[in-house]
Amino acid sequence: MQFTPQQLTGGPKYYHHTRIGNWSEDQELEEIRLKDFLAQKESGQLKVTAKQRQLEECLRAEQLSPSPDGVLKFGQQVMCLNQQSKGYLSANPYEEVTTKQCEAFVLTTSHRSEPSVRNVFHIVRADDNDGFEDDTVHYGQTIRFMLAPFSSRMERPAFMHSEMVTALAAAKFSRHQEVTAIGDPSGETKWQILYPDVNNRFEMEGEPVPAGSPVCLRHVQTGSFLASDEIPYDNIFGREMEVHCFAYLSLNKTQNLTSEKKGDITGDYALRKHGLPNIWMLRTETHDGSDQ
Repeated sequence: MQFTPQQLTGGPKYYHHTRIGNWSEDQELEEIRLKDFLAQKESGQLKVTAKQRQLEECLRAEQLSPSPDGVLKFGQQVMCLNQQSKGYLSANPYEEVTTKQCEAFVLTTSHRSEPSVRNVFHIVRADDNDGFEDDTVHYGQTIRFMLAPFSSRMERPAFMHSEMVTALAAAKFSRHQEVTAIGDPSGETKWQILYPDVNNRFEMEGEPVPAGSPVCLRHVQTGSFLASDEIPYDNIFGREMEVHCFAYLSLNKTQNLTSEKKGDITGDYALRKHGLPNIWMLRTETHDGSDQ
């Protein structure tokens, strides 16, 4: 029996340039992935590009209003600084609250101190017949905090909003009263600026609110107080803190009954002091350009 040279040497050999397997399919998949990447890059749909666009949209610089006479006025643009979290009240239009009847966004406190479109609020009068004829903001006066539209996700101005705790409406982590920015200026978007010292709160009712002074922000409909504690809330802007409504009051004895018996106070007096989570400062720009 005679053998061919190929049979004697073990049959045909594969060289280094020989392609084996589904090489054509793998090459086509790589080309398709490259085309998808280039198409998404050109249209701005890449996750990195989309996040960068969102950050640029939300961190656009904004101007604070001056306060030459040292008091808050309607129409001013202010920043709300919490004394516990050391963060500024900020909106995130890319985290929607789907349980509301209209568009609503999450509010947090951020350590970014630069005025931007997401953390500068307009003070708006809530009731034209509130008994105050001037444009000065007074303690106990009903107001609204409004955000001007600044994102493609915000079609109209948004107002700081809160409502009673329900199975569908509660803060994400603390489960306290939820606070959001909502597009409907309803009765649940009304707030009052109160003097932080409960012992002098009644005496200060109706007085002008100094810009940059400590205040408490009371939700009119529920009677609870705006607060922010050091509860981490991670989003596209990094680690921020949760905002909610809850009365952080001291637990010491206030001797209410004894004072009422003496006639010093009535049952309407609130004698428990507020904790730092309830204390805010409304920051404006002073006449000389420095921050107040």
